[in-house]
Amino acid sequence: MPENLPNFFKPVINVLVDGVDYSLFTAEFNILSDLRGKADTCRIMLEDYEGTRGEVIAKGNPLTLKWGYQGGNLTEIFRGVVLDSNHSDPLEIRGIDYNTVLNATRIIQTYQDDTVSGIMKALLIGTGLELEIEDCEVTVDRIPFFNRTLRECIDSLTEIANRETGEEHFDYIRDGVFHWGKKDLQQSPAAVFTTGINIIDFQLNEDGLSELLTMISPVQYSQVVQIDSENYFVEKAEYSWNNGGRTRMGVHPC
Repeated sequence: MPENLPNFFKPVINVLVDGVDYSLFTAEFNILSDLRGKADTCRIMLEDYEGTRGEVIAKGNPLTLKWGYQGGNLTEIFRGVVLDSNHSDPLEIRGIDYNTVLNATRIIQTYQDDTVSGIMKALLIGTGLELEIEDCEVTVDRIPFFNRTLRECIDSLTEIANRETGEEHFDYIRDGVFHWGKKDLQQSPAAVFTTGINIIDFQLNEDGLSELLTMISPVQYSQVVQIDSENYFVEKAEYSWNNGGRTRMGVHPC
């Protein structure tokens, strides 16, 4: 095999909890991510014959998962915190992405005569997140937030933008960056999938999301993929690992 090329016969995962590498002890995991969902979630099963790992893994611990192939770059498919864990074997860990920051922060503030995007930027200052917020010139005369979560405030502003522009807006957090705006259907494909080569199954649905099943893939929702020469926008992604990886995507034509 040529040097510096990934070995597609050797999938690799990287599972870090509070900076500790548990990759060798990971029996399986499942990650659910949805552009229309409120948060990405994961479930990890670790071998814990001696019953000691559950004692050092605590709620709120930083949690990251990456995968790919030996010799290639690994893609981060989940970043968040431990939501809870049990103390049995196998050890089950449940995680949630950094939307926890938005749900944990409460707002008591009234904004007026400002744009949707301007208010959103003001709300998110101090969260530690970088911001990539699309300009939205819809002006809000007055909007009071009385002891509402930051997540609820963002949802309210998104509803206003959708109603006034007639276009859907979405938000998500990835790699420490808060993204908000409309779907980018003109972006270049993040990956190319071809029947008979790297597609396990493709179920076309003309009335909703079509479903693409592949092996380990770096694709994430809000990206575009090419399937047999046609471009599709990814709205959902599910990543599963159990002695090998599978990626299940919910897509629609661009």
